[in-house]
Amino acid sequence: MSLFKVRDCWSTECGRGTETFGCDGLVVDDLFGAGEDNVILGSLDGVLRVYGMHAAPTAADLHYSPSDLLVEVQTDSPVLQVCTGKFVRSVDSRAERSIRVGSRVLGAKRSCSPNKYIAVLHPFSLVVHGVNRIAGSTDHGDQYVLETMYEHKFERSAYQVIAGPFGGGTGSRDFLCVMSLDGAVSVYEQQAFGFRTALPNYLHPFPMKYVRSADAFITLNADFCLVCYKYQELADPSQKQKCPVWSCTLGETVCDIQTAEITPSATTIHVLGERNYYCFQGNGVLWFTKRLQYTPCCFHPYILGDHSEVKTMCMIVSDTDTVLIYEQTKLRWSAKLFYRPCIIARASFKALQGCLVLLSETGDLRFCYLGTEPMIFMAPERPPEDYKDTKNQLVQLKKELQNMSLRDEADTLPLLKLNTRILSVRSEGPRKLCNVEVDVTPSLAISTVQITFQTITPLVILPKVVHLKDLTETMTIRALAHRDDDDSESVVSSMECTTYAYYSTASDELGVVQQIVRLPLSLAYESHPTPPSDFSWSAKIVVDETPVALRTLFNEFVDSSPSELCFRAIPGFNAKYVWVTAVPAIRSYEIRSSGSEYANVVFEEILFRHKEYYKSKACTVRCDKNEILVAELYRIIEEHVVLKEKLQFVEDETSLLCSQYRVIQKCLFNKLKENTVQSVSGLSILIDDTHESLMEKTSETKLIQKELKVKFSDLLSVTRLLVNMLSLCSKNDTILEEFKETVVYSTENQNWEDIVLQSLSYLIGNKITLNVHNDVPAHLIMSLKTLIDFEIKRITTVNDEVPNKLKIENSRGAVSPIPESEEDFYT
Repeated sequence: MSLFKVRDCWSTECGRGTETFGCDGLVVDDLFGAGEDNVILGSLDGVLRVYGMHAAPTAADLHYSPSDLLVEVQTDSPVLQVCTGKFVRSVDSRAERSIRVGSRVLGAKRSCSPNKYIAVLHPFSLVVHGVNRIAGSTDHGDQYVLETMYEHKFERSAYQVIAGPFGGGTGSRDFLCVMSLDGAVSVYEQQAFGFRTALPNYLHPFPMKYVRSADAFITLNADFCLVCYKYQELADPSQKQKCPVWSCTLGETVCDIQTAEITPSATTIHVLGERNYYCFQGNGVLWFTKRLQYTPCCFHPYILGDHSEVKTMCMIVSDTDTVLIYEQTKLRWSAKLFYRPCIIARASFKALQGCLVLLSETGDLRFCYLGTEPMIFMAPERPPEDYKDTKNQLVQLKKELQNMSLRDEADTLPLLKLNTRILSVRSEGPRKLCNVEVDVTPSLAISTVQITFQTITPLVILPKVVHLKDLTETMTIRALAHRDDDDSESVVSSMECTTYAYYSTASDELGVVQQIVRLPLSLAYESHPTPPSDFSWSAKIVVDETPVALRTLFNEFVDSSPSELCFRAIPGFNAKYVWVTAVPAIRSYEIRSSGSEYANVVFEEILFRHKEYYKSKACTVRCDKNEILVAELYRIIEEHVVLKEKLQFVEDETSLLCSQYRVIQKCLFNKLKENTVQSVSGLSILIDDTHESLMEKTSETKLIQKELKVKFSDLLSVTRLLVNMLSLCSKNDTILEEFKETVVYSTENQNWEDIVLQSLSYLIGNKITLNVHNDVPAHLIMSLKTLIDFEIKRITTVNDEVPNKLKIENSRGAVSPIPESEEDFYT
């Protein structure tokens, strides 16, 4: 429990929590000149309320009473903001006057609330009300009646209203200024309309305040600059271009702007930003600034002391429900709040001066004061311990831990069993479809099960995720596997389909089961009668047993007994072929293809089906390590890196064009305010050209992204083929498994080259020193070549034949975090 907490002395809930209040829906002012403040509230649901504190001798006697609610009125529109001031001319109370709204007369009204009136801002109107107090008219005391004095209507959506003695008045009357969402400023001289103007460099509404000592308005423009406009300059219709008196670049958005008067001629301007709190003098000189280490919600500045000892104070509410009180930049107090308020203010009553007024978004209104709440709970004294008994308990606990046996093997078995079946392939037009069925069998009752299918693009399986609940018996799930219709150019790199089952029991016991099956080869390839003569890649698989006849090995493609078989990739828009020959004389399979990236699936199928045919005895399969396609892998890596660099370049150009487009839009918006066709003719041509260039770059980006996706499928297929060939001539299976987990990495959102480079560097350790720049594409490719060559040598040779350390230097510098002079220390 925190020692510093805000103490509650008066609270109520406005609207029983069903209403919503904005950040400008509260104002504190003395409406009747009685020396006590009143709290005026307006909700977004259109309810206007006025509260007044009942008489109490001390702060401890304060509590909410129904008589504290002086006025509660339901209006027709949401209340955006309330403010108080002298908005009606002072007249004799017996004199009657007619009040006109536009061209409509509301009727004869008597003067009421001689000191202050309430201005209520609605989305499309501004209404000024007066509170009339009728003494002793009810059993519980005085009666308060809300009377409408006059109303101004407008067509623009309102954002904020500002009140003050515009034009350098003496304080006997106040005018109203309404700022709309589009930056138009309308000034109303009480019942009469004054003028309307537009703020320059305006795109988004920000808070706006009036500085009485300077007779000027303060706001934030689209460049995140705090600007000050003189009232006389805004009111001058002959001056088209409004220039600020002073400006200050903040570089961040503003949450709120408030002013605090030290004297009628000296005003401080307080600005609450997203990460900073600023205080300016009335002439625009920055007095001080405070960097905030939290996210502010709202604030309230105020002045303490007389003229000789003036203190500038400020209360800031943080996102941790804490109010922090600063004297300039020094933190004087911090206290925990009951909730996170949207408005904080100060009010003075006879029983409590300077109390905090808090209002939440749901209408929780509280009057509080700063105080302490000491912790009443005290920890009991600990009895003296017998260390001999404690030592004996420790010894006994160690014996129990040593004697603990592992759970029975039956307990470790999964509670779920999967049985995946691949059905026959069927054709629907140009598409090949394959049905997949999964039998999910629980050994105990399972509360929730999630079945997930994982394939490598362009193969997809739908639905990808299936959810089951309250599984007590075997259930069959059906899915459909096919090639992605939107990805007709990518290479199929693997036919594996992994089924995952994540389950949880009623006792919150979690588990996962997986099963890997192979989809039919006919989803990706079809037989072709005449093989082409041009093949760019070939390899030979040597077996100890007699090669299996192709009719038996690929019985779904051929009916006769051919010695060779040609496959064509599906779809056949750009026909690519793989030719397989079984040579019993030399006990081998020969594979030729239009490219190495197209051969991996057939290569894997030959290995898998040959081992399945001779599964009754141990069969040996090998290949020549000189046929390993290292050069093909490096070529595809270079092409993949070049495409990524090209995509990054086009995206940077697109970003620059977007920035240029926004600048032209801003200039065009400012020119439109002049209402002349000639002023926007040049900008219209420029924005059309920029839009056309932007569309071209967007189309180019989509094309490169498509090419990059196809090239990554080639890269993934070649890496899998490389690993498969290395497995046939491996001398170190452990290193091979680590290398496989590193390079066979399917990712779409991350950089494959960077991931593989870092992973291989970690696996190799300090056996290789790479003095190259990894951020340069050429150096990145060279580093990958060096590491992959070293790993292949480790896999295909005996450990004694691999050099202990290899050093690769480059004149461009070094990226090794260890200096060369100290690297021997770590070996």
